[in-house]
Amino acid sequence: MEVEVQTRGLSAAPFLRRHARQRMLAALERFRFSVQAVSVRLGDINGPRGGADKLCRIVVRLKDSPRVVIEELGDDIFQVIDRVADRAHQNVARQLGRMKRSARGARRLFVLPAPTPSAA
Repeated sequence: MEVEVQTRGLSAAPFLRRHARQRMLAALERFRFSVQAVSVRLGDINGPRGGADKLCRIVVRLKDSPRVVIEELGDDIFQVIDRVADRAHQNVARQLGRMKRSARGARRLFVLPAPTPSAA
């Protein structure tokens, strides 16, 4: 599983990149064989003006499935990263569960009844 982290307009960028990468790896470890790549973008929307403007946006690319995209805003970028990691775990689990259920349903459609012995 590949995790790419980009930052824009944030101080302590190397530390934030490391924190985001570790949180995403920990949150998605259970799904490491189903996740192809994770893209994390961290930014400060308003710059020095402050406010709830710290943004974390992730895109999780799953193998044989659509992407999972999650965005979160907040005052503290570390809390925002943690919330996004938790949401990513939940959403990826839900998406993979849907795929598993639909695959099981598709298999059931093609099950042929067992042949019955004919009376000869």
